[in-house]
Amino acid sequence: MTVLEADCAVVGAGPAGLAAARAAVAAGARSVLVFDRDDAPGGLPRFCRHPGFGWEYSRRLETGPSFARRLLGDLDPARVALHCGATVMSLQPGPCLEVLSPALGLATVRCRGVVLATGIRERPRAARLVPGRRPERGILTTGQLQQMVARGVTVPGSRLAVVGSEHVAFSVLLTARHSGHRVVAMIEAEERPMSYAAVAALARALAGVPTHLAARVVDIAGGGCVEAVEIEQAGRRRTIACDAVVFAGDFVPDVPLARAASLAIGRATQGPEVDQLGRTSLAGVFAAGNVLRAVESSGFAAIEGARVGAAAAAYAAGRIGWRDGATPIALAPQFAYLVPQLWAFDDGGVAALPASLRAGQDLAAARIGLRHDGSLLWQGRKRRLLRHRRLRVDLGELARRGPGAIAVEAGSWRAISEG
Repeated sequence: MTVLEADCAVVGAGPAGLAAARAAVAAGARSVLVFDRDDAPGGLPRFCRHPGFGWEYSRRLETGPSFARRLLGDLDPARVALHCGATVMSLQPGPCLEVLSPALGLATVRCRGVVLATGIRERPRAARLVPGRRPERGILTTGQLQQMVARGVTVPGSRLAVVGSEHVAFSVLLTARHSGHRVVAMIEAEERPMSYAAVAALARALAGVPTHLAARVVDIAGGGCVEAVEIEQAGRRRTIACDAVVFAGDFVPDVPLARAASLAIGRATQGPEVDQLGRTSLAGVFAAGNVLRAVESSGFAAIEGARVGAAAAAYAAGRIGWRDGATPIALAPQFAYLVPQLWAFDDGGVAALPASLRAGQDLAAARIGLRHDGSLLWQGRKRRLLRHRRLRVDLGELARRGPGAIAVEAGSWRAISEG
């Protein structure tokens, strides 16, 4: 059996993983091993030829492949070793990884710090409990469509119906341009588009794509291949002719490795629970990117990766410990989740994760407030709180405080100010 040793190991070579590897080296790690089960690094962006990637990280609106190349180009090949086609079989205390790949065979990897950056996956039709018939071909997820187009695999027919209206659903319009397909309908179960209203308006105006809101799929017609999708809207049914149905969004964190290692998993996020430095419940194991929750942009995931990579290098060098006395951050019932879920008052000067806060429901204009031991540290501007939108809360105010209860709340200025 091959035995490898390194200061840090990264599982996943998407934006978060690549940014983590770069930052770990910049923070002093002498050797970093990166493992990815795909045949090449870059993650999901490398299959998306349209622009819109990496803005938060690079301040450039790049195509997916261009952003992936930028992240790869930032790596120091003398200190970072990439292993693709490599599956991490297990994660053990130590931390220690068991890796299987054609190049390494079965290998044991010993290191001081591990960064989990395994990302997300889309739930297919069956997992979404969509009823109706089961044509043999033409039922896809966004990721399948993007990979097929990028790899030159033929996509059936010429007309696509898209189920969902999150940001990624609108990327199907751009992917369809490359594949020579036309999007004939977007179908959303909610009463508003889940992406920005301006994006939905542009889709209607420029691409002529009708959006069916408050609608659900009740059947997909066809035997060998999709022929039509039937939807129900306001108690009435209608049939939309199409050659393929693309189920977009509905992402979940890719956590089998984390669960097998018995890491604490957040009930709301379905990803590993972490503190502000990305430290999980297992000493030496960090997590970053969309494995923490679904779903943030590639640029945001890369920022998380960079901060967690720096924290992992600091831990490997003994500059920080393991989240002693971490305090859970209490959330008001209006919120669905917050990442990080914990705050440990031992950051050692390492930059904290940017907050990833989501509302559990659409709310009228309200303010978000941050409290520490009952005192108001920060409050945001009055604004609408919409699901599927990242909401701002400045957790950085906690860096200047000692241990104490932490809470994030929402309400009027008077309610928050008076507590």
